[in-house]
Amino acid sequence: MPGIDPNARPSIRNVVLVGHGGTGKTTLAEALLRLRGSTDGRGRTFDYEPEEIDREHSLSMAVAALEWREHTVNIIDTPGTPDAIGDAYPALTAADLAVFVIDASVGVQAQHDELWRACDELRKPRIVFLNKLDKERASYQPIIETLRERYGKPLAPVHMPVGVEREFTAVVDLLHSIAVSKVDGKRVKGPIPDDRVEQARQNREFLIEAIVENDDELLERYLEGEVPEVKQLADCFAHGIQSSGFFPVLCGSAQMDIGVKLLADFIVEEGPGPDVSGEGIAAYVAKTLSDPYIGHINIMRSLSGTVKQDDHLKVSRTGADVRMHYLMTIHGKQQTAVEHVPPGAIFAVGKLDDVHTGDLLTSGVDPKLETVMPPEGYYRVAVKAASAGDEDKLSTALARLTEEDPALRVERDAETHQIVLRAYGPTHVDVALARLERKFSVHVERVPLRLSYRETLRGSATGLGRHVKQSGGHGQYGICEIEVQPLDRGTGFEFTDAIVGGVIPNTFIPSVEKGIREAMTHGVLAGYPVVDVSVRLYDGKHHSVDSSQVAFEVAGSLAFRDAAQQAGVMLLEPVMEIEITVPDDLTGTVMGDLSSRRGRIMGTEQAAAPGKTVVRAQVPEAELLSYTGELRSLTSGAGTVVMRYSYHEEVPEQVARQVIAAAQKED
Repeated sequence: MPGIDPNARPSIRNVVLVGHGGTGKTTLAEALLRLRGSTDGRGRTFDYEPEEIDREHSLSMAVAALEWREHTVNIIDTPGTPDAIGDAYPALTAADLAVFVIDASVGVQAQHDELWRACDELRKPRIVFLNKLDKERASYQPIIETLRERYGKPLAPVHMPVGVEREFTAVVDLLHSIAVSKVDGKRVKGPIPDDRVEQARQNREFLIEAIVENDDELLERYLEGEVPEVKQLADCFAHGIQSSGFFPVLCGSAQMDIGVKLLADFIVEEGPGPDVSGEGIAAYVAKTLSDPYIGHINIMRSLSGTVKQDDHLKVSRTGADVRMHYLMTIHGKQQTAVEHVPPGAIFAVGKLDDVHTGDLLTSGVDPKLETVMPPEGYYRVAVKAASAGDEDKLSTALARLTEEDPALRVERDAETHQIVLRAYGPTHVDVALARLERKFSVHVERVPLRLSYRETLRGSATGLGRHVKQSGGHGQYGICEIEVQPLDRGTGFEFTDAIVGGVIPNTFIPSVEKGIREAMTHGVLAGYPVVDVSVRLYDGKHHSVDSSQVAFEVAGSLAFRDAAQQAGVMLLEPVMEIEITVPDDLTGTVMGDLSSRRGRIMGTEQAAAPGKTVVRAQVPEAELLSYTGELRSLTSGAGTVVMRYSYHEEVPEQVARQVIAAAQKED
């Protein structure tokens, strides 16, 4: 199996393929492996999990190695669909070069923008591969222009197609001004066709301008009218890419194996290798997997030092010591045991406890590693164990599932007592539950999600609580009278003891308050907690023998319910503050949709990204339960949202009736 030679320190290229879903990243990864026959023959080296095979697209990060021109090219394939994008972010940290794959029949898409911004944060070198130029409606020059508008003039073409769609037959090497075609499986070099000479000349000017910006002397001479020689330009290539001052655009068709070999050559010749100059040992965890036989498998990137079998490293997050006993190279789902791995390598380690994605393992060094967090998921689903047997295994299985997929969050709501999964969307949840069943044999059922509604009083009132049972023997006797008033939002609960003359002994006053608090917890209208209320205990009666703590606790509860019913109770709902970033031309559409959700538009402003607007609004949470997916549909995936809790406000009467009816039916 291809992989890292543990007895050598080979030249290494760590490359991550990123982009929107459906752009052909995995097809390109498999095509690269075919250059040396290192695929499994079925095109399943990367997408090998049952959920990926069923859905026919990537759902998790996967790694395989290509030995090419005396280099080991570690190819990290990442998912690009909005419901699975989380794995791409830690993979960026593990790689030295990001290859953005774009579908030439579609153009630049939403996930390209998000991941490009992440690369900007990391100052990650990147190149663009314009794929699927053989497809219908494929275009080249308009996409080049769009790329330069979005990402700046440092982005420039290195390759240009000869024709598109069915006429796509060759690739022009703009630096050397030659055409490279595929004849009988071999690359053949020739002159640029006459009808492409002018287009090639213009694109070569873009290329030269982008390259000379990375060399002051070369730039000065170029501005004076001197055209740099090919060798001078080539010498600037690698520096410009490594410093993120130049983003070359290559092109081809992974399906037809056109431009794939040129890409592999370019990665080896011009792509940055790992910086392994640091002292000590350091390794970054890019992905945690759960294997039914080995248990945890952590895919890591060696940042410095040679990692040897049975080395002891410290987990920076916990300070714990872990032993690197099960060292492996990884090629898709295949693993090969090795005794050590060189610096800069990507490898796997089995059976490490409490080591998760994003962790840094070190020995004798404390490196500063820049990372970027994946976006938050706002799609929420409540689940429960399908049986008692599943209940016993559910907590452990969910913990292991979130270790494997950090973008999936598990919340245990103390108020509603529900287990809530927070994800990117419906597909993300479907995949998570399928894995839960397949890997851990745990079955769950989806249940309606309960929101954190509240109840409060409409006005002031008095209430009587009478708990008297004296039918013989030791009885129960407790009577109290209270006055209730609503308080300002967020004030909480206030209790005042106004008893005079000892009509209720001091020893029973706390019991009355306890009973009131208990009644508030269980609600009056729909079973939701009552908030922002002032209670004044002003009268009552006791019995020298039959009164007790329990009696006055019950009396306090009855008094509050009586007073609340007299005062009137309203239902409060949580309101979220949201920020939506959308293309300028969709701003009106999104604002109209928010208004239909009982939302209040708080304002708009220009986003940091060109051509986009940020819409700020306050919207009831009940209207946002499936909003992430609906926003995606509304904006063709170009809209993003951030949500945070803001406050509670009264629910409209019609909506309140529905919520109350649902709560009563649940009881």
